Amino acid sequence: MEKEVLFERMCRTVREAGDLIRTCTSAGACRTKEGTANFVTKYDSMVQEFLIQRLSALVPEAVFVGEEDGYSEGKIGKGDTFIIDPIDGTTNFICGFPVCGISVGLSRQGRMEIGVVYNPFREEMFAAGRGTGAFLNGRKLVLRDCALGESVLCMDTAPYTPELRDGIFEELRRLSYLCMDMRSIGSAALSICYVACGRAAAYISPKLCVWDYAAASLILTEAGGVITGKNGEELNLATRAAVLAGSPKAHAEILESGT
Repeated sequence: MEKEVLFERMCRTVREAGDLIRTCTSAGACRTKEGTANFVTKYDSMVQEFLIQRLSALVPEAVFVGEEDGYSEGKIGKGDTFIIDPIDGTTNFICGFPVCGISVGLSRQGRMEIGVVYNPFREEMFAAGRGTGAFLNGRKLVLRDCALGESVLCMDTAPYTPELRDGIFEELRRLSYLCMDMRSIGSAALSICYVACGRAAAYISPKLCVWDYAAASLILTEAGGVITGKNGEELNLATRAAVLAGSPKAHAEILESGT
């Protein structure tokens, strides 16, 4: 299948997956999994299963790595791998806070080729193809290379691993003096996309899994941004990685500040 056609069909599939959760009035019963305050609802599993079924039809030879139902043990192969987070921001979803994203990325030979992140509640679809640019609802994104002092810093606080809290709060305290203000929106994928579209200068997290950032990473880099590990190292689609994303200026500022 041609890449342009696959791109369009992936976007359509993710938008259809959003219909499964956009109109629900309650997340219903939820269960916990590894870590503190790490929740799963029936919709996480429902959306992931829907995506796997539809995406398998588009790329039958692809393997899947996903957050739920055993797919987290999957390995990103040398061929095509779909990397899925069915609801990035499950705690927001449970609380009725309408900031969460369906994140689907396609890697090929271990390199991101297509990334789609969709907030069904705001009907905002961020999407990118390698070498073809990044888009928000069809409008091409060109990142504004702003410094930290010109915008806000998005961040996460490792809610599932509270033993990291003291360290990240100390880092954030120091960075708070360099930016206009700080935001924690509860979705890594959307936070990175917000950097791509100019709503934030940078994003920092002490610990992410690959499904949290894979799709958004391509959206950011295609828009002109930078995403690395905490110390500037390549991520290589690693899981349980500290992640730093930003405009080139803001990314460099954070590295130079010693975070």
